[in-house]
Amino acid sequence: MLASILDWIGNYVSYFPLVVFIGLFLGGFNLPISEDALVIMSAVMCQSQKASIPAFLLALYFGAVLSDYMVYFWGRLIGRGTLSSGLFSKVINKDNTYRLMFALQRYGVFTYIVTRFIPFGVRNVVSMTTGFVNFPFIKFAIYDAIAALCNISALFFFVYFFGSAGSHAIKIIGILFFLVFLGVIFYLIRSKKLSTIIDKKLNEQCTHTDKRE
Repeated sequence: MLASILDWIGNYVSYFPLVVFIGLFLGGFNLPISEDALVIMSAVMCQSQKASIPAFLLALYFGAVLSDYMVYFWGRLIGRGTLSSGLFSKVINKDNTYRLMFALQRYGVFTYIVTRFIPFGVRNVVSMTTGFVNFPFIKFAIYDAIAALCNISALFFFVYFFGSAGSHAIKIIGILFFLVFLGVIFYLIRSKKLSTIIDKKLNEQCTHTDKRE
């Protein structure tokens, strides 16, 4: 049975990069499709079926980035009032907006690099909120492409060279990043430093705007 399945996969493996690309593209509609699972599957197929690594990597990179760009523009439409925010009320909220504004102002591209290693749909939250706050698309496109390159390459080659152990290592790192992120945010909220920092940043922006006018 298993041999038959492997033979069937081997016969049609050249079509799987297209399947991966379509799967990631559908994720741009906020469907629960795991990017990590597709990356791991691609690495395993390249390792076991000797499939084309460049074909799978191109499908992963372009599919992931295109998906993120779509989610960004969903957020942009919501921010402009063109699209109702009811469907995405759990994704875009006041807390997420404040966190992202603070992170982007302080850490720039590293915000996207870190969040791409965090599972549980955090990437879509970041992309949609980025569009919602009207962050320049060119900057987002560059930051997101760099982050996707780092994340996909790391996970793919970990799995390709070290098997399933590599994927578990990346997941553990992602969970640790997520817990640290939550811990920092919780501390900032409890100590009221978050609101102080945000108010200070907003006041500085308003002051610069007034001077220009």
